Amino acid sequence: MLTRFITAAAVLAVLFTSAPASADWNPGDDFKMHWPQLPDLTPEGMDVLAGLAVVPFPAPQIKFLADDFLCTSTGPITDVHIWGSWLNDQFPPPPDQGTFVLGIYDDIPATAGGLAHSRPGNLLWNMQFKPGEYIAREYATAPEQFYDPNLDQIIGTDTVVWQYNFFIDEAAALIQDKDNIYWLAVANIDPNNDGIVNTMDVQDALVGINRFGWKTSQDHFNDDAVFIDNDFPFGLPVHDIFPPQGAPSPGLPWQEMRYPIGHLFEGQSIDLAFVITPEPATLALLALGTLAVLRRR
Repeated sequence: MLTRFITAAAVLAVLFTSAPASADWNPGDDFKMHWPQLPDLTPEGMDVLAGLAVVPFPAPQIKFLADDFLCTSTGPITDVHIWGSWLNDQFPPPPDQGTFVLGIYDDIPATAGGLAHSRPGNLLWNMQFKPGEYIAREYATAPEQFYDPNLDQIIGTDTVVWQYNFFIDEAAALIQDKDNIYWLAVANIDPNNDGIVNTMDVQDALVGINRFGWKTSQDHFNDDAVFIDNDFPFGLPVHDIFPPQGAPSPGLPWQEMRYPIGHLFEGQSIDLAFVITPEPATLALLALGTLAVLRRR
């Protein structure tokens, strides 16, 4: 009996202590969306610019990308993982790779108001993750292309794939409902971490430095990923930059993304690489279930 109790306690200790420390997500780990959209690590994979956009506009704008997902379990969204790279592998030194802005929207289906494609609707939740508030790891290396959807062109290449792991306190998390479709939006701002989007950021962008791209995935779901360029006053402090708010139907002018001319997948839908995983409470339930099984033996 003592041996069984010690074994059960050990299992509980491993589960509870390893859950917060095990920040990375790997294929085979749990998820709570339609399926993980894994990064395309083939030469056909692309990284889509998600952050400061300086052309063809006369003034800087923040480009947000978004992709839709189906909720498969009601509850808070506390764990989000994305994959991305940096144009020409010119990136800020890890782990402080800029401020990420995440948003979650409800869905406007293509059938609403005669829309050509579905898109994000109302902004339900958003949060900024500054350096030290997310975990980055070098995930893989792969020969990739870097795509600017405004220009509809490949503007460079990259080889280093990063996984970014975001964790949200349950009290501040969005409660999602099973079988509903949502949109996850992402942008990376202020890569030099000076707390403001200013001329230094623009100068870096113009020469191809510190430009983040959200990686494409061949794991397709539902409609195309989309992008939008959000106006902001130049010189705005980072803490004032958030995803664009929702708007009445037919919604914001989100533009759908398809692979560009000359690409092997030319004209096909672009999907982006991310996964939403169960909250820590799920791990606690698994631990309690394990303890119950061991006690019955």
